[in-house]
Amino acid sequence: MTDTLAIELDAGPEVADEAMAVMHRAFDEYTAKGETAGVMLETPETLRAELAQGIRLAVVRVDGAVVAVAKHQPTDAGLRYFGRLGVEPGLRGRGLAGALVRALRDDARAAGLAGLTCTVRAAEEGNIALYQGLGMEICGHGERVSRTGAVIAVVEMRDA
Repeated sequence: MTDTLAIELDAGPEVADEAMAVMHRAFDEYTAKGETAGVMLETPETLRAELAQGIRLAVVRVDGAVVAVAKHQPTDAGLRYFGRLGVEPGLRGRGLAGALVRALRDDARAAGLAGLTCTVRAAEEGNIALYQGLGMEICGHGERVSRTGAVIAVVEMRDA
């Protein structure tokens, strides 16, 4: 049996419940490690409110089911920022995140933007390596305050 993969870069509010469930499962690993993740305070309603304010939602579907997600929007610097990229834990390692990042980049460039940018927890060496393998580089270091109030060390990345 072959999986049917589809990427939708501008999913609407009708996908909010399914997308938020994927985000929660994807980011639950932080809770399991005793760490904080602001996404766990988000709900389908808060996601729908963000979509109404112009944030876009990208989803990857396998056989019709949402299995990977990311929020994205253009920046004042002429790039597309993406965040909250999450993949169903049981489907990691199948190239879904890479496919989503490539689709976001292609769409950004088609829209006249220079490429992508994102923020990654500095401790997430695997995610950093994934994005570097997709042509991004670290362009800064800093800290972010999570919605939970926790201060998290991050790296800023952008297309090389």
